Amino acid sequence: MLILGLDIATVTGFAWYEPGSSLASIKTGLIKAVGANAEEKAASLAQQLVALLKPGRPDFVAIEQPMRNVVSFKKTRDTLAGPVDEQTINPNALQLSSLSGAAVGIIAAYRIPWETVPSATWRKVFLGEGRYAGRDRAGWKRAAVDRCRMLRIDVRNADAAEAVGIAFAGENCQTFKMMRARAA
Repeated sequence: MLILGLDIATVTGFAWYEPGSSLASIKTGLIKAVGANAEEKAASLAQQLVALLKPGRPDFVAIEQPMRNVVSFKKTRDTLAGPVDEQTINPNALQLSSLSGAAVGIIAAYRIPWETVPSATWRKVFLGEGRYAGRDRAGWKRAAVDRCRMLRIDVRNADAAEAVGIAFAGENCQTFKMMRARAA
C-alpha cells in the first residue's frame, strides 16, 4: 500500500513510501506554493497536488498536523526613540491552515483516505525522539536530513526529509492500519 507523506508549508515536501519496499524506492520532492496571499498560495498548492496525484494515486496520505494555535512572542524593534518591545506572531503560521485545508480538499475529492500526524508523533517514529528532545526548529530539520542520509534516502532539503518522516509515521496511523487489515 502506497503512502504519500506531506510536510505542508509554502514549500511543501512530499515523499512516496511503500512499507516493506526498499528504502531506495522512496521518491521525494517539493511543491512551491506561489501567490500574493494565503488564498492564492492555497490554490497554487491545490493545483500542483492534482498534478502530483493524477499519474500515481496513493492508497493513503499522511499530513503533518498544522499547529492548532497561534503563538505570540516579543520582538524588539529599533525606532528613532530607541528599542521598543512589541507582541507579534509568525505570519507564516496563519497560512498553514489554509494550505492544509487546500490539500485535504483535493485529497478528499479524490476519495483518498488521509490522516494528520502531530510533529511530535512522526519525529518519535522517524527520529526516535519526540517533543522534549531540546531541539529548536532548525535542529529538528537537520535531524530529519541526517536520518535520511543515514538511510540513504535521497532528499533535496529538510522539507522533503520531514515528508519522509511523516510518510513513515503514516504506517502507524489508525486509518492506515484499518485499511491494511481490511485488505488482508
